[in-house]
Amino acid sequence: MAAGDLAGSLQDEVTCSICLEYFTDPVTIECGQNFCRACLSQCWGEPEPNFSCPQCRESALQRDLRPHGQLGNLAELVKCLRLQAGPEPEGQRVGDRHQEALKLSCEEDQTPLCLVCD
Repeated sequence: MAAGDLAGSLQDEVTCSICLEYFTDPVTIECGQNFCRACLSQCWGEPEPNFSCPQCRESALQRDLRPHGQLGNLAELVKCLRLQAGPEPEGQRVGDRHQEALKLSCEEDQTPLCLVCD
């Protein structure tokens, strides 16, 4: 595996599939998927008896959020390594998930997006 592929794979493992950023206060749910606590809370909204995983859609009977501190620590380490790798190209921000230029914005919240995320 090439170094770039390895770095990208590692980055994918420490990225929330909801916000597409590095995990912040990561939690694991019943199906084994990981998300930022705030992202999951916002995604699920009001408490309901049954809910589904935002990623695999597996149903669960309770909202059992298990903190995942090691994953949060790993996300911080990857973020620091990325910052040490060097500055982004002049005048161009690069997204964490795909390492592509952030040329677009989300219509809802104006979050910068790359062409892949669009």
